[in-house]
Amino acid sequence: MQMCPYCDKVYDESEYSHCPYCSGELSDKEGERYFKNCPNCGGIMYWDGEWECTNCGETVDSDEDDNDGIIEG
Repeated sequence: MQMCPYCDKVYDESEYSHCPYCSGELSDKEGERYFKNCPNCGGIMYWDGEWECTNCGETVDSDEDDNDGIIEG
């Protein structure tokens, strides 16, 4: 584990080459996020400039408004 010198959050350096919190890859903030059902595997896709499935990595190039709902937490 490694602590980021900029944000003081701890992350696993074997999984990330740089701080995933500063780069926006991970968020520790709770709140609402838009989701979309993955057309490839049925998993959940989240919006980050494009839709990406957390299960299979499939991406969909459409707008954030093209969602299937909101997940809280």
